[in-house]
Amino acid sequence: MKTTLQTIQDRFCKMQHNEDNYYVGGGLDGSKFASNRHEDARSDEGKLTLGQATQLFKKATSLDTDSVREVLEYAVPNMEWHHAGKLPKSYGGGMKKTYFLNSSEICDVARYWNSYVEKLNLSKIADQKAAEEKKKFEVRKFEFLQANAKKVERVSSRPTYFYLTSREMNGKYGWFDSTYKSYNLPEYFTGWKFESEEKYNEFLNLK
Repeated sequence: MKTTLQTIQDRFCKMQHNEDNYYVGGGLDGSKFASNRHEDARSDEGKLTLGQATQLFKKATSLDTDSVREVLEYAVPNMEWHHAGKLPKSYGGGMKKTYFLNSSEICDVARYWNSYVEKLNLSKIADQKAAEEKKKFEVRKFEFLQANAKKVERVSSRPTYFYLTSREMNGKYGWFDSTYKSYNLPEYFTGWKFESEEKYNEFLNLK
């Protein structure tokens, strides 16, 4: 049978799943590095891993893997997850995570797939517009600074009307960002110095 959004609904909308596997307890499964809750979720017929769900919806929609995964992550932003074993040191070490979608979530995504795709695309457009506006605003700020202020670097005291761009300390291994740090070292400031309060306030009120 061909996999479609309707066949996914027919399969999962009536399926039960374990709502809470907290009772299983933490710790690792006796025969694996995965957690007990991970193994419980894997054996739950009402759940699929994110990878399995991606392949299922890929068959139903003919979209590529990345696009399908993006829709799933948008539709279910807080997926159930469990530790799934240790990562090799070559991959940074630590514990792997496996993400799961339950039957209710799979049913919802299948039922409202087109709506989620549309909302995701609209959010991308909105994000792009916001990024473009931010870029334009940064250009306006920089042009105003160039025309009305003087760039100063690594001064030991901040001028009265000053737009700070970085703060640093000079340690044993050279200069480093001192933001939110507290060391017994002198701090130096880089930014833009205004000669008048009027121009400084005008800059702060740029939109």
